Amino acid sequence: IEYADMQLIGEVYSVLKDVVGMSNDEMAAQFAKWNEGDLDSYLIEITSKILAKKDDVTGKGHVVDYVLDKTGSKGTGRWTVQEAAEQSVACPTLAASLDCRYISSIKGERVKASKILKGPTEFPNVSKEQVRFHV
Repeated sequence: IEYADMQLIGEVYSVLKDVVGMSNDEMAAQFAKWNEGDLDSYLIEITSKILAKKDDVTGKGHVVDYVLDKTGSKGTGRWTVQEAAEQSVACPTLAASLDCRYISSIKGERVKASKILKGPTEFPNVSKEQVRFHV
């Protein structure tokens, strides 16, 4: 379940940062606010704290801006998806989260692909508050 939760948090972070244009401090405040309601959880709490943490080594920016976007794996997610398949139990959210971890782990290939494949350069003109509310 944590795999799915962490994937969702990562996707929300991406939308808030890249689409809405929120700063780390604004995102930290938003996650802290969410943690006061129905989304109250350890992962939401530490996400707000991580986003707010200033970089005390360089004194420039936030720690999160220096974290390499690459994950590792111990195999527990794979084992869980395999066991679910053997038991004929659907777990699409967990499987999708695991797929994203695999993609994250091949940082070199992602960098090469980013030089060839171009994503959108413009985003729809929508209210940032509307996106923040619906995320």
